[in-house]
Amino acid sequence: MNSNSDAKIIKMSSEGRVVIPATFREKMGLSSGDHLQATLNAEGKLCLEKLLSALDWQALIAGIPVEHVDFDAAGNYDATKSPNFDEWMHEE
Repeated sequence: MNSNSDAKIIKMSSEGRVVIPATFREKMGLSSGDHLQATLNAEGKLCLEKLLSALDWQALIAGIPVEHVDFDAAGNYDATKSPNFDEWMHEE
């Protein structure tokens, strides 16, 4: 038995359906229509993870800087004209 204070006991229907408790849905940011990924670990424990929606992806990429990068014939670029690209190229 799990000693986690967040643990809830839920019942599975004859169709294999379960209800995710409201407190878990709120903590996970789940709402109707969201997609979940289910995985089963080596110990036989089921893990549910919320998959990102199109709106989630849109919000993630909205903050990504957009800049035009010009490459010469040798594949070089001017780092002063493309500072975000240059920083990304030198990340470890």
